Amino acid sequence: MLINTRNTKEQILALLKQYGSLTIMELSNELGITEMAVRRHVQTLERDKLIRSNVKKQTMGRPSKVYELAEQGENFFPKKYKELSLEILNGLKEAGQEDLIKQILEKKREQFLEQYKLDHKQEALAEKLESLKRIQEREGYMPQIEKQDGKLHFKELNCPYVEIAKEYPGICQAEREFIKKFLDADFTTLSSMAEGHTCCHYSIQEN
Repeated sequence: MLINTRNTKEQILALLKQYGSLTIMELSNELGITEMAVRRHVQTLERDKLIRSNVKKQTMGRPSKVYELAEQGENFFPKKYKELSLEILNGLKEAGQEDLIKQILEKKREQFLEQYKLDHKQEALAEKLESLKRIQEREGYMPQIEKQDGKLHFKELNCPYVEIAKEYPGICQAEREFIKKFLDADFTTLSSMAEGHTCCHYSIQEN
């Protein structure tokens, strides 16, 4: 039986992190609660996309249904990527390599542009915006497209790099250059998460 001060859902996530995958029965044994109670928690976690189910084949008998962490569930556990990235960038800056930081950001922008733009070169602006929305969704930006006063607006409700961007605005500049070249359109930046706003907001106009 698992003894822990965390709530049951957190304990389930911790067990799946520890063992990789577990059945309802195994979770019940570890937690010391009924299978019915486990199922209720598992349904909530699956609905919230923190865990996913899979079918595990057995050497004998029927396959069993197991549960494992989904990508969002992995993000529940602390990561040090932000701290490590800042340490590397600060180290380069202290070593007088600010030009190298700029080159790295520009290279990343160009690679990103090459990866995506060719497939969407012939699209109209509205179609390019929809394509950009799908790309940014995959990258974790939670984008939205709106039409206000006859203008197209593109919003990003999340920024995976916001804490780093606060220290290194060049990250925002690289992102804006990517959007401008991808859309082949000018835009006005109305707000930025790195500057303390609730979203990054761009008003788009076609060239």
